[in-house]
Amino acid sequence: MDKKGVLVIDDEPTICWGFEQLLVGEGFDVWTAGSAEAGLELAKSHQIDLVLLDVRLPGRSGLDALPDIREATGDAPIVVMTAFGDLDTAVRAVHLGAADYLTKPFRIDDAAEVCQRALRRRMPAQSSATVRDGEAAGVPSGRLVGRSAAMQRLFREIALVADSDLSVLITGETGTGKELVAAAIHRHSRRKAQPYIAVAPVAFNPSLIESELFGHARGAFTGASENRKGVFEVAAGGTLLLDEIGDLPLGSQVKLLRVLERQQFTPVGEVLPRPCDVRVLAATHRDLKGRVVEGSFREDLLYRLSGMTLEIPPLRERPEDIGPLVLHFLSAIGYPDAEAAVPADLLHKLESRAWPGNVRELKHAIERAAVVARGRRLDISDFIATASPDGLPAKDSLADDSFAAATIGRWTSQELGRDDASPLYERFLRAMEPALFRTVLEAVGGNRAAAAETLGISRATLRDRMKKYQIE
Repeated sequence: MDKKGVLVIDDEPTICWGFEQLLVGEGFDVWTAGSAEAGLELAKSHQIDLVLLDVRLPGRSGLDALPDIREATGDAPIVVMTAFGDLDTAVRAVHLGAADYLTKPFRIDDAAEVCQRALRRRMPAQSSATVRDGEAAGVPSGRLVGRSAAMQRLFREIALVADSDLSVLITGETGTGKELVAAAIHRHSRRKAQPYIAVAPVAFNPSLIESELFGHARGAFTGASENRKGVFEVAAGGTLLLDEIGDLPLGSQVKLLRVLERQQFTPVGEVLPRPCDVRVLAATHRDLKGRVVEGSFREDLLYRLSGMTLEIPPLRERPEDIGPLVLHFLSAIGYPDAEAAVPADLLHKLESRAWPGNVRELKHAIERAAVVARGRRLDISDFIATASPDGLPAKDSLADDSFAAATIGRWTSQELGRDDASPLYERFLRAMEPALFRTVLEAVGGNRAAAAETLGISRATLRDRMKKYQIE
């Protein structure tokens, strides 16, 4: 059997040498080039079965040369390599016909696995048109930002899944950007010119969830004075994001499963089903496998929704992304000299904080600090809020995470000496929750849906607590 030929195009000699040692040892013929032009010459004069192509090359970039390299090699699989990956790069590489995507630095075992996987299949011909990150109507314009290895993997997964019709389950803690991931999948899909609808079914009136999802006929129930389309019909041909799917009632889960399996739905009050051409994405911060075990989520629905699962890492696990995020947020609000607005010592404090509210919390903190700083360089004092009207601290823990512990300790000591029969935990919640809810509601401009998502509770729970504490 003839040896397979591998072409490595990278301007870093150590990368070329490393692949040469790896692949020659595996029985391949290996050729290396330091530029796209030199690589093309080798591709035209040798039998090439696999190409490893760097994005940033002297002269012509790897992505610009990719279509010509595919033609010269007879559509040999191409693995794109980059140390500067972002979502646009990953999507463009896949749409140009790349078989896979490696982010530097990578482990040699990962590189070997990618090479073997690419060699097992020959890529079918695809369009060589450049795909730009244009905005589709109704799609959120927020951008996914990150340079960490975890975010690079996420970008690659989005690029690979976007142009299929596979259902995708997007998981991650509150505030990590699940809706941004869903919007990016739609924006880079073949459905991008069609509607993108994002809803949280749990936010609907429980008695009207079926009507909101599938629509209803006039007279179907009291108050149904006219025919009304549901979100499945509104999103026809496009993409539907079902947010907070983990909180969907079991009865509604059964009806949703039936629609996904049969690709048709029946409006409330009608008999004949209608066809359903909608790509469904789902998002949750819940542990759905755990909820399956406890009986609050259907296992068959979980399998149906998770054709592919994308997990967004929490911000505390990727502190190297905080710098780019801060610059992105400051630039978005037009802050003067955004690149120099955050000194190194402040950035270090930002990177060392846990950020339990993840990217959303960081965004709100930066925007509030920018208002306080009024155009000058930001300082740690810009992130410290005043005390709450309830006497509990609203102080951010950027400067000293022991502040909250010490304050709670003093509060507990005082409460232990009080003649109050109610449990200490209940007293603590009565003291803490009003300040927490007011702070979050203020941060999101009074938007109750956003506040509930930030807090990690349902809108119904938030509504009940606001009524309990008489919060307007």
